[in-house]
Amino acid sequence: MKRWIALLLCLLLCLGLFAGCGSKKQDTIVFADAGWDSSKFHNAVAGLIAESVYGYTWSETTGSSTVLLEGMKKGEIDVFMEMWTDNIASYDEDIANGRIQEMGTNFDDNMQGFYVPRYVIEGDPERGIEPMAPELRNVADLANYASLFKDEEQPSKGRIYGAIPGWEIDNVMYKKYQHYGLDKNFVYFRPGSDASLSAAITSAYEKGEPIVAYYWEPTWLMGKYDFLLLQDAPYDPVGFAEGKTACPAVNVTISTSNAFAEKNPEFCQFLSKYRTSSALTSEALAYMQDTGANYVDTAKWFLGEHPELLEQWLAPDDVSKVEAAINGNAVADKTNWFLNFPFTLNIDLEAIDSAVRDFSVRTSGFFGSIKAGLTALIGGIESLLNLLPWWLLLALVFLGGWKLCGSVRTGIVYAVLLFVVGLFGLWSLMNETLAIVLASVVISLLLGLPIGILISSSRRANNIMRPILDTMQTMPVFVYLIPAILFFGLGKAPAVIATTIYAIVPVIRLTSHGIQQVDAEVVEAARSFGSTRWQTLYKVQIPQALPTIMTGVNQTLMMAMAMVVTCSMIGASGLGMEVLVSVNRIEIGRGIIAGTAVVIVAIVMDRITQGLAKRSEEKNNSN
Repeated sequence: MKRWIALLLCLLLCLGLFAGCGSKKQDTIVFADAGWDSSKFHNAVAGLIAESVYGYTWSETTGSSTVLLEGMKKGEIDVFMEMWTDNIASYDEDIANGRIQEMGTNFDDNMQGFYVPRYVIEGDPERGIEPMAPELRNVADLANYASLFKDEEQPSKGRIYGAIPGWEIDNVMYKKYQHYGLDKNFVYFRPGSDASLSAAITSAYEKGEPIVAYYWEPTWLMGKYDFLLLQDAPYDPVGFAEGKTACPAVNVTISTSNAFAEKNPEFCQFLSKYRTSSALTSEALAYMQDTGANYVDTAKWFLGEHPELLEQWLAPDDVSKVEAAINGNAVADKTNWFLNFPFTLNIDLEAIDSAVRDFSVRTSGFFGSIKAGLTALIGGIESLLNLLPWWLLLALVFLGGWKLCGSVRTGIVYAVLLFVVGLFGLWSLMNETLAIVLASVVISLLLGLPIGILISSSRRANNIMRPILDTMQTMPVFVYLIPAILFFGLGKAPAVIATTIYAIVPVIRLTSHGIQQVDAEVVEAARSFGSTRWQTLYKVQIPQALPTIMTGVNQTLMMAMAMVVTCSMIGASGLGMEVLVSVNRIEIGRGIIAGTAVVIVAIVMDRITQGLAKRSEEKNNSN
């Protein structure tokens, strides 16, 4: 019987291989996916034509603009359909030096700058919103409305949401912020990522709250919501670079790697003729947002609505091929049901998103109170750290390394390492990071220790919590950012929430494990002498389990440090933001310095908490 089963498995394997070999192999075009909808839409349009006319398959690689540009230089990315040239400092130099090839302009009629919702200026009677700033017209007028756009982390100032860290326009918008004197009563808040910025804008809009933020066109967000671009001085090239004038329309180009341009001249000829507009792109994005269509279906709809574009881009015979593809007759279904799962469940993701957003709007007061409390906690810790003179903190680190790790030399090494962070010029950023980490660890301990104690003594609680903890421990960390943004906005408070969810698991597990591992005879002896259940727990089990619990504290602290860079993507400033900016701008030196500072802080905190755990174990053994 075993032989027949083995023979059948071999036969099935061979059939699978033959089925896979039976399909015609095609070259694959790798498009750059910069993360925003318009880029993915244009990839779908070009990909549809690449398949139906030229016989390619296509895929996408996701990353920031600068990272994708580096990939294109190395030949890892073939085509960038939406290269925002003003956001990439090295673009002109790269073209001039022949590192990449420019095929042409996709569109150049877009706008960007500081936007506010229309209801801020004009109100919205249908939503019961009165005008909040009826005289607001220009960027300079923002100086009069700092109290309206209040920053939750520094309530005495307003908040302006700036551009994405690492984009060239971020430097320009920051200079504009300084040029108009907005730095006196506003905070220039860097959101960390496009997704975070979009989430902050949509959340504020749906709640009817005032917000002023950098954004650009074309985007689905500007197509769906009613925003007004604040006016500025007429564009001037010199003045623009200094932040003194309005932003020009950016020349959004189509670029390819050198290797792709050399090997695929026919497709590159099509790319050189490919041209759309901001209005056309917004039209497609609005259709996608309203109907829930995916990018490929949106591309088919778009080309069906605008056949004149195909006539500009392609020869008549090729136009017919695309039209056949639009009508579903171009390419036969090549799905291999033997190798590929044949069934999919259509889930209404839009309904889920809408339900969560509606819930966040209805409960904004509750979560706003939590955010205010977290902001106060973080601010208090950061203020305390800033009050400590640098030499005193170094002295405390030295004493901690000496007394807890048992060596004067160790204390000196830790103090010197922290001194290096100051030499890097990152002392204040280190304090911001420490404030977030320590706040997260405090909350994790306040919640995790009681939960760990509970599940150590209750089989039912343990059975309930185990799958929850497994999920929390294996869930991709970026997923934690989504509810944090929706319910708490951007900044340090949601960073603490996301970090707590990620870092709380070790202290819960190890607290429970430590208590359960206490010798049953010791527990029985305590009870035989008349100790109650709680007396046994607090006077016997917890002291005996303290080394294991301290290990859990150490692991929670390290996992909180691991979230530093990730949380910078939702606007948490500090060392993580430095790392994020260096990644987005491909600044190797800056990244190494900031990354080294993160490592130093993590090592010092790890070794000192390990020393605490070791001291607890030695004390426990001596007793």
